Amino acid sequence: MPPENNQREGPMLTRFLLPTVLLASMAFAAAEEESPPGAKAPAPFRIRMAEEQLRNPFWYAANGEAEEARRFWDAQEWDRALTNRSEEDYNAILYWCAPWQQHQWQTFLIRHREFPQARDLKPEQYDRIIAQVNRIFRRAHELGLKNFLFSYFVVTTPAFARAHGMDREMEPSETVDHRHNQKDQRGSPIGYHLGVRNELTRAFTEAAIGELFQTYPELDGLIGQMAEPLPGKRSTWYSEAVVPGLKRSGRDPIFIMMNWMLPLEDFLKDIAPKEVYSNTWTSVLANGEMLSDIKPYPAAVRWAEEAGLPTLFEFVRHNYGDGLPCDSPRLAYQMLRECRKVDNCIGYVAWHLRSNPNWLFRRALGFYGKNPVPYSDEPWVALLDERFGDRRAAQHLLKAFDASARITMEVDALAWTPQDIGHSHQLILPYSYWTTEEPRWSQFASPARAGVLLPVRYYASVVAKHGEQFRDNNGTDLAKNRDHPGAQEIFWLLTDYPITPEAHMRKVRALGEESLREAELALPLVKKNRTEAQAAYNWMKAYKLLSDYYERKVLAAISALVYGMGGKRFQADRAKAERLADESVRLYETALNFIWEHIDKKSGQMKGRWGGKSFTLPELIENEKKERERLPQLFGWPAE
Repeated sequence: MPPENNQREGPMLTRFLLPTVLLASMAFAAAEEESPPGAKAPAPFRIRMAEEQLRNPFWYAANGEAEEARRFWDAQEWDRALTNRSEEDYNAILYWCAPWQQHQWQTFLIRHREFPQARDLKPEQYDRIIAQVNRIFRRAHELGLKNFLFSYFVVTTPAFARAHGMDREMEPSETVDHRHNQKDQRGSPIGYHLGVRNELTRAFTEAAIGELFQTYPELDGLIGQMAEPLPGKRSTWYSEAVVPGLKRSGRDPIFIMMNWMLPLEDFLKDIAPKEVYSNTWTSVLANGEMLSDIKPYPAAVRWAEEAGLPTLFEFVRHNYGDGLPCDSPRLAYQMLRECRKVDNCIGYVAWHLRSNPNWLFRRALGFYGKNPVPYSDEPWVALLDERFGDRRAAQHLLKAFDASARITMEVDALAWTPQDIGHSHQLILPYSYWTTEEPRWSQFASPARAGVLLPVRYYASVVAKHGEQFRDNNGTDLAKNRDHPGAQEIFWLLTDYPITPEAHMRKVRALGEESLREAELALPLVKKNRTEAQAAYNWMKAYKLLSDYYERKVLAAISALVYGMGGKRFQADRAKAERLADESVRLYETALNFIWEHIDKKSGQMKGRWGGKSFTLPELIENEKKERERLPQLFGWPAE
């Protein structure tokens, strides 16, 4: 679950603090206004966790990234970063080791007293790293921030792997996970020190965890998973290796167990019981590795409720297009309000680095996590007013940010893949979301909207079998509704009035139109920082152009599916699909050319990812044209 790699501050990431008067008035607001009489008022979340990257500086220096190495050693930069997180009302930091596929904490943060053959660094290098990380953790504590280190299992070190004959392809067994015996995009070998499970690596893990907490007295806990590089029954590794290490530390550190790739039943049996370890918490991906809904998925809520442990919800937003914001404070408030409905939810993890341009969203997560008060536009208008010098411009920009933040979410709810598998969510919308090329997800929409939002492929199959009366029918067309006028929900036999993909995409297009309209109203009123205001306008225009494309692409897919499933009696849908597909190509070209000119500035830095490959914006346009030519094959059209 790799995070973003770049931590450089974006153009709008100057420190913003809520005005003191507004903070005071909101902090003492009557939160009970949102609750029925006699109900318990919501409390501040106990844990409000933000992410920072903890880089192996020697790896970055050796691989030509001197600036990234320098940033690790820069005490002033760390002080600024941690101070900002504290002032933004976060009270915990998740340190993610990088580069994550080569180095976890086991490879560079401890000296390996018990297993000296595991040492990859010189003694003076370990001394220097340990002194710096202790300074970071100590400064975090001074600012009221708890320290949690991300932990992967099973991980040893490259030197340990070489010393024990693991630096080679091993025979298939439960002791090795061959997915990690490969090379990354840089060509660097990875994996021989990941995924080998035996008594030796168990003893190594126990010793390493114990030494970690003895080396860093201000490390509060680990947050991690029994998942990707761990062969065998994952849940038992906790009691076999992790808990002995926690106990060996001589402390009682917290372990926050992520639900990533772990069966709930195994977790409840082997990890959750207090007799296994008394200080186990859990964290749950609210929407998987994406952001598609305000509500956590039902499976996430089930995990939290059945585990009965202190629970954090994780907000993850991987593979969104660089430079396109998701920056709505109202959205942050609504997401936290949903989390508060889960009794044992004590907080959240925001997987948003300080490089993330969404400073309003990130700031609102911190503020509303600490202050359970009703939402108000006022503090956010005040921040934008301060930034751009005009209150009316601020009001319009806040509306633009709110509308645009929901566009990608709404598209993701229909083009639903909850895992980060290298698929961009903003710059690409391939037909394969709904074809049999990838049957694992083509049948689904977001589970948070089950029974209401009709999945594209399912919807098309019903139309192809039962006819046009099932197609985007709101009840007003009496020609379609002769049997039961005005009762589309009766046709579909669902629990609520169904939302067709056409209706859903009209909403997406309307959000794009609103985003641009509000930005157009704001721009002439801006009195300072006009360059940033122009950038915000460009974002909104990009969203508007993309939302036009998204709608046409989904409509083309529906007609293509209906023809493919229904056969030649739906001949009109073939012509419609071809027309809509041609329109979507033209709209896509318009949108990406605008982004190429006005946001990417023809630098080639903005890229879309699909199928493990990255493409520049001009390359994405060519890919879209090639995909259009494959329409009959993609949707299984009958031979002419």
